[in-house]
Amino acid sequence: MNEQVVELQVRDRKFIFKIPYSDYLPFKEAEKRVIELIEEINPPEDKLDYGFVYCALKLAIENNKLQENTISEANETEKQIHNLTEKLEIFLNQ
Repeated sequence: MNEQVVELQVRDRKFIFKIPYSDYLPFKEAEKRVIELIEEINPPEDKLDYGFVYCALKLAIENNKLQENTISEANETEKQIHNLTEKLEIFLNQ
């Protein structure tokens, strides 16, 4: 499996992870949200470890993928509705 090394700067600490290459684009799109999520949770310094940051990272990646799928499905549904509407208009105008 191809992996990509990514860095996250949270507070004054740098966290480095290897993620699947297929997750790289969703990660880059969600990177800011990961940091915002961690800052919002505001864990104590001793609880802010690789496990915590990695969980936030995976959650953001999955959320981003789900968002993309939802948008894609909505666009497809919109196209289908448009096609049906056109067919209905043609039928009614005959």
